[in-house]
Amino acid sequence: KVVMVGHSHIAALSRGFELLGPDLRGKFSGSQLPLSGEKFLPECGGSAESARRLKVLANRVAGINTSAVKSELQRLGPEAAILSLNGSEHSVLGFFRSEAMGPGKKAAKLRRSFEPSFRDWIRFLKPHLPALAVAVLPPPPIESEQLIREFPGKNRSANRFVDVEIEPPRVRLDLWKCQCDLIRSVCGQFGIPVVDLPPDVFSESGFLAQECWGGDPTHGNDEFGRRVVRDALDTIGRLVSLLPASSGVSASSRADPCALLPDHCFWRQSVGDVPRDRVDPVVTPKFLIDRTDRVATAGSCFAQHISRRLRDAGYSYFVAEPEPAGAPEYDRSSYYDFSARYGNIYTARQLLQLFDRAFGYFRPTEKVWIRKGGGYCDPFRPRIEPRGYPNEEAVAVDQRLHLAAVRRMFREFDVFVFTLGLTESWISRLDGAVYPVAPGVAGGTYTPKKHVFHNFSISEVVDDLPQFLAKLQLVNPAPRVILTVSPVPLVATASGEHVLQATVYSKSVLRVAAAETAAAHDNVFYFPSYEIITGPHAGGAYLEADLRSVTPSGVDHVMRVTTQ
Repeated sequence: KVVMVGHSHIAALSRGFELLGPDLRGKFSGSQLPLSGEKFLPECGGSAESARRLKVLANRVAGINTSAVKSELQRLGPEAAILSLNGSEHSVLGFFRSEAMGPGKKAAKLRRSFEPSFRDWIRFLKPHLPALAVAVLPPPPIESEQLIREFPGKNRSANRFVDVEIEPPRVRLDLWKCQCDLIRSVCGQFGIPVVDLPPDVFSESGFLAQECWGGDPTHGNDEFGRRVVRDALDTIGRLVSLLPASSGVSASSRADPCALLPDHCFWRQSVGDVPRDRVDPVVTPKFLIDRTDRVATAGSCFAQHISRRLRDAGYSYFVAEPEPAGAPEYDRSSYYDFSARYGNIYTARQLLQLFDRAFGYFRPTEKVWIRKGGGYCDPFRPRIEPRGYPNEEAVAVDQRLHLAAVRRMFREFDVFVFTLGLTESWISRLDGAVYPVAPGVAGGTYTPKKHVFHNFSISEVVDDLPQFLAKLQLVNPAPRVILTVSPVPLVATASGEHVLQATVYSKSVLRVAAAETAAAHDNVFYFPSYEIITGPHAGGAYLEADLRSVTPSGVDHVMRVTTQ
């Protein structure tokens, strides 16, 4: 006994069940439980407007008579369930194009609006469902804009598409994929397998196949329902076959929990049998980047690859500190490598202190270093001026201009990409200031009483990153942050260990810290550039002969995953 539980998409599933051949119809009996049906609406007081409002609310758990739903499930007594909850949110956001809300912002809004509601549904239904429960995905969008506009006039939504600008097909497909990823993520947390849509519901370009079009632009037809239910029942049948004959063990404990994991959970399907340049470790991005979003970057030397490729790919790369007009060629160094002229920022503590220096929370004791070759330099970006500054005042003036640009960058970016590079650093004993290089290397003089080597621990990095994010929220109310880890090994170590061992420690700490930070913040996403470059699938092909520098093909792979 199978019950189909959900909202409007289960109508096509139920009709599709009736079209199944005897090989499946003979094994299953089907019923449906439409959560948006009138029997589950609370009393509306007789007002037509109240009835309309309640039907809208029925798409949320808070808007239905939950006791009636529980009673109906108990009455039906199903042995298996197919869930199709909500499902058309990607279409609502994706149909109408808006200059004020690009694809990236739409994906963020989809996550904010869809995921909490979907999670509430799963949390509510899970205790009342049979052990054999699977979820199915909503139909993908229709590719042709013309076909969307030409839907028959009898559909209530048809006239809405006549005189408006519709989002390009790829944007609508990306939003659908984003919603599918959210469904997989939430269901995975509750132990409910998700059955991917069968290949025969897709067109050659990945959109809804013509023979599966429904009566409006957001739903599939009976044939779509037949194909989806066919695969869902086949999955349920395979789960049943995994159960031993003994009925004394609950179904949930007898089924193999790995039987229905998606391909990306298995090494062979997602790495071992995949061509090197097609390995894609990104599963569920938290947000998308619109080409109009102002993208800022900072971090280690690998971050420079990201900034250059973003510009080349047509993204709106945000430069808050451009080179002065008429600057001589030798003075143009390090402009545009990052969004401001801060040079390499290797550690999370450096990033935190950059913010604090820019907004006046921290005023370091050492403000100027003397260079070995003559002239002066900024201790926090000692290689910015190759020839040095002529005097201390020139350093101070440029510092003020630079920190003003940093303030603007933090306030105005839409997306911030930060590449964590190292855990090793040199710190002032006077005030805890962190330098990008050891005093004496590019300027200044190393003094044991004033300077000390420090290798940051996992707890320190995990503490520094949230501190930065909390302060950032004070000046930028809606920041989106992407954390990456540089795949470039240490060129040297002051830890006393072998440089290979020191590299593994440093990258491990940074990788775990990035993961913990991303998991704790809805607006922070970890991007696996480190894994793409250094993973076994690459076989070292993404590193130059020195085994440190990343090859152009490696950067190509990272950016292909980034921008697809």
